[in-house]
Amino acid sequence: MNHEEGKQTPSELSNDKSRRKLLKSASSTLTLLLNTAAASAMETLIEEGSDTETNFLPSSPEQFNTVISVQNSPTPSARVLCADSEEENRISIFQRVAPSVVYIDTFSEKRDVFSANVMEVPIGSGSGFIWDDEGHIVTNFHVVQEAKSAQVAILTQFSGNERNPLISARKGLDLKDATVNPFTSARPGALGISGTSSAVTGFTREIFKAKVVGVDPTKDIAVLKIDAEKANLRPIEVGVSQGLRVGQGSLAIGNPFGLDHTLTTGVISGIGREVKSPTGRPISNVIQTDAAINPGNSGGPLLDSSGRLIGMATAIYSPSGASAGVGFAIPVDTVKYVVERLIQNGQIVRPLLGVSILDSQQARQALGITRGILILEVKPGTPAAKAGLRGLRRSENGIVEIGDIIVAIEGNSIEKEGDLFKAIETFEPGDVVKVTVNRPEVDINDDGTPEIKLKEISFSVRLIASDDTTFLQR
Repeated sequence: MNHEEGKQTPSELSNDKSRRKLLKSASSTLTLLLNTAAASAMETLIEEGSDTETNFLPSSPEQFNTVISVQNSPTPSARVLCADSEEENRISIFQRVAPSVVYIDTFSEKRDVFSANVMEVPIGSGSGFIWDDEGHIVTNFHVVQEAKSAQVAILTQFSGNERNPLISARKGLDLKDATVNPFTSARPGALGISGTSSAVTGFTREIFKAKVVGVDPTKDIAVLKIDAEKANLRPIEVGVSQGLRVGQGSLAIGNPFGLDHTLTTGVISGIGREVKSPTGRPISNVIQTDAAINPGNSGGPLLDSSGRLIGMATAIYSPSGASAGVGFAIPVDTVKYVVERLIQNGQIVRPLLGVSILDSQQARQALGITRGILILEVKPGTPAAKAGLRGLRRSENGIVEIGDIIVAIEGNSIEKEGDLFKAIETFEPGDVVKVTVNRPEVDINDDGTPEIKLKEISFSVRLIASDDTTFLQR
């Protein structure tokens, strides 16, 4: 059918109107879908708190305070994920206590082979916790035992006045550029981006040089001190360990394998355990827990189900070196006693008997002594020597005579070294104690043959102090 050029038939006009309506409808639908997708993405971002502090740097204090208040408030998704009040309680405890837990790096000194310069070389890391608002940090002695220096990383809350809240001022390190990260053994990403805490929202990391206030190797306890503002320190809430019962809940927070502020949970598996300190002396009344404790947890807090400190992680029993569900913590009652005296005096003064002893296992294997502790030497000039106690000695004819064997202190039976240390530590330097010993003596039988018999004798001995120069210098 022929038509004039540039004109449309009624059929073509109708089709053109239909196409325009279809395009208009499609455009409206596309706009609606885009708006819906954008709203959904924004809602997801707000609900999950996904990288809010990483993707958004507030340009004003007002915006910053708004961001922090949103991050610190319970989100809808968080409420949905918490299945019960027990989970919410654990989360609440962690958020409250985590800022009290610190990350400790230790260093030794090494001289450069090509120059006379002395360099600091990292040798290890551990955990600790803030004791008070004076900057005292409590950790294990073995964490800092070999160190020449140490640094402590703490979590501090954003004040809202920082120019850039994601960059912490590394105070105490004399760094010219605050954006430069000092060494840390923490694994990449463990402390969050630009020093912010990946575990506790609204907090950033600050690192301080630490000085040693005092140590007690026999209890594996050390006290450090950092120069931090009181407002940035969150002392841990101290509980009690007396009266703990097997089956109670326990939580451990620490830095295992360089992963900062790791929370593990379990129960108190046993009480009254005994572990050896770095000096070889036993630490008594130790708490056993199945909350996972791994290398790096040393010095970290063990908490009860209310978030109070009940112990300090110190050791694990494991064939592999990693957690096997048997961890040990020094009871907080012991920690508190030692820490308070270290802060006050810088040292712990303990009572001593003034004698050196032979390891009980060696005495049993080599000499057949089945009971008590053999005295090797009695220090000259000490009250023990004046009281009449004897150690190993050689007679005029060259025969080695066995010394006294301690079998009781104030009536308490002594079977091994741990019994002796525990019995002595219940007293103070200067106290007089009753020491009962078995003294070997040679008797001549009726047939003229010599026979060694043990004669039980008691002595009154005044205990000396562990810093007594008369004992230490001889």
